[in-house]
Amino acid sequence: MFALPVKSALAEAPSSVSQKAQQQLEKQYQIINPMARTIVKVKPLAKALDQRRCDSPITIIHKPGRANRISAKAVCDHPAWTIFISATVEQWQPVAITSRALSKGTILGDSDVYLKTFDTRRLTSPYFTNPGELIGRELKRSIVANQVISPSQVEKKLLIRKGDVVYIQANKGPMSVRMTGTAQQDGSLGEQIPVINNRSGKKVYGYVKSQGVVSVSHH
Repeated sequence: MFALPVKSALAEAPSSVSQKAQQQLEKQYQIINPMARTIVKVKPLAKALDQRRCDSPITIIHKPGRANRISAKAVCDHPAWTIFISATVEQWQPVAITSRALSKGTILGDSDVYLKTFDTRRLTSPYFTNPGELIGRELKRSIVANQVISPSQVEKKLLIRKGDVVYIQANKGPMSVRMTGTAQQDGSLGEQIPVINNRSGKKVYGYVKSQGVVSVSHH
């Protein structure tokens, strides 16, 4: 019998430490925000460190946070070594911003907001990625044009309050029928709320269309 030298099955496929760190960090941050385009840039290592041999899988240790600049550790068990890595993370995503200067008390409509792509890791305040979430909300303070809108700057404009007598509107083809009802909860523009039909006593669900009006045929 002849014994032939066999390369360890545990040996890592040829790849640099920095490449492995980049791949693993990108996976981590993509899980955190799958809707964003994630870019990780690892600070170059000295060639001797970057190509360091490891006969076991390299483990990348990092606890994700909000910082744009991050640090991680590449750890090998056989032979035992640890390399410290620095990197930057970018996560690009469309964010809702104002299309023009808006004054306090403005009820936001379709023409007041649009989407612009930002590296969201550089934004210091929470933001909206769906303009539809802002429609019908009221500005708590004035905002300049092209500014990211944060939740603290808006509040829901209640068009109906619980207990209000409202009109229940139902459209049947070209005809529109109205009846009175009692709102069972507060509602802002576009929200679905339960209403008791004052004539039949039945509960129906309708969408807030305007002040005191709920539509049960909302599309």
